[in-house]
Amino acid sequence: MKAVVILGAGASADFGIPTLGGIFKDASVLRYLQFDRSLLKHLEDVFWKPRGYDLKTAGESLTVEEMLTILRDWEREPDATVKPTANELTNFKKSLYIVIQRAVYDGKSSMAKCLNPLLRYMHSHTTLTTWASFNWDCIFEASYWYENSQPLNNSFQRVGTNPKLAIPLKDWHSQSGRDELLKLHGSIGWWMINNELTYLRFSAGGPLEKKWREYSDGREGGDYPVLLEPSAYKYRDEVYKILEPQWSVFLSRMINADVVLIIGYSLPDLDFQARSKILTAFQANLSSKWIVIDPSKNVLDKYRRLLGRIRLTTYETTLTGFNNELDKNMELGLMDFPL
Repeated sequence: MKAVVILGAGASADFGIPTLGGIFKDASVLRYLQFDRSLLKHLEDVFWKPRGYDLKTAGESLTVEEMLTILRDWEREPDATVKPTANELTNFKKSLYIVIQRAVYDGKSSMAKCLNPLLRYMHSHTTLTTWASFNWDCIFEASYWYENSQPLNNSFQRVGTNPKLAIPLKDWHSQSGRDELLKLHGSIGWWMINNELTYLRFSAGGPLEKKWREYSDGREGGDYPVLLEPSAYKYRDEVYKILEPQWSVFLSRMINADVVLIIGYSLPDLDFQARSKILTAFQANLSSKWIVIDPSKNVLDKYRRLLGRIRLTTYETTLTGFNNELDKNMELGLMDFPL
């Protein structure tokens, strides 16, 4: 069996990682905003106060994706006499990237092991699993590494493996097995260093944390994180050219998959590239089964409208809830559909 597993923000929610809508409630982000008072003032003056919100109620207001989209639209509008400059946009985008890194990395861990049951299931039942992630965090990588690790020389130290990638990444040590990873929106651990796409492994006080400190302090020296811009302009971003080869693999794998499993991905309207690939694959592969896991009825209703009711099985739950009866739920989702 060939499978594609699509991981959205909901797949990381059980690990305590916030969605874009809840990012300003995260403890690490709140601490950072107390440090970067100029960013906090910008958020208040430009976005929250004019709409009747503040930091405490920010979760009810704009997401960072909507904020950056508004600024991009505003800057491009020739009739606007007062608007942000290109330099202000660049600085704001950088600040948002630092906020994102704090939210998805600082104080976060894969110790909850919510992904491990699914990793084991796929290893037992598939010949190829393509893990397609829209998340910037390192949760999947950490879960995979430790799930596939072995003791080193009978010591407490363990050595793990990584899945294959679709693009070259320096210092990424992968196995030639049946798992591959697509980070379709990039990763906080992927950096362009000396014009070479480079992997910085997660570890307390390690090179990844050091690089983000340099970036926050303005000492990055031209290096930058490979994150797809969180705005409606994401597919026009220069970073997209780096990540683009993954997207053809994404479509190809779905077209040839026996099952596509979507976890916590709401198919946002601004992710038009993802929407296009998913709907095209559904039309092009008439024999595949689709399983969607999400705690939101509205999200599940969207998928039912787009994918129908014959080949689609939905679960109104979190990944942890799905795992409670993993074998039974997968068996139901893989049942032959009526012709």
